Amino acid sequence: MDNAATLLMISGPVGVGKTSTGNEISNQLEDQGIPHTFVDLDALTYTFPRAASDPYGNALATENLKAIWANAQKRGSKNLIVPRVCENPGYVASIAQALGIANPILCRLTASDDTLLARVRKRETGSGLAWHENRALELSAQLTQSPFEDVTVATDNRALTDIAAEIIAQVNWIR
Repeated sequence: MDNAATLLMISGPVGVGKTSTGNEISNQLEDQGIPHTFVDLDALTYTFPRAASDPYGNALATENLKAIWANAQKRGSKNLIVPRVCENPGYVASIAQALGIANPILCRLTASDDTLLARVRKRETGSGLAWHENRALELSAQLTQSPFEDVTVATDNRALTDIAAEIIAQVNWIR
């Protein structure tokens, strides 16, 4: 395992702002000159058809992420930021192991149910709205009931820049 790399996983329910927060962390780290890579893991799952053994595309995403991380490291990246719903600690460990990164950090973002639903309704304007609304509330309850994260950050009524800065301050980034 590589102790010379940092993996920050950003988790939380649908609509909490995982991808937006990861992107803002990336922007702030760039301003600070900290070498890093930001990958929206969800985007690496968008393949149809999916294997019956991998209905959510987790294995495909991990395989794709391994290739991206290897290429990023060749170019000097030392820190990896990955937003993705993490429903159990084993999932985080499996990604870290696949990437060869020791001691991943899991940050769970939280928001009230009203905030989650408002964000989902703003983002999902098509046929998936009801599914995303239900999934947001389901995940929020599940992740609150059985927490396993290293860091928890509330997002209600907060500027994205402040949320990202709070997370950045809690991670030992490799320069």
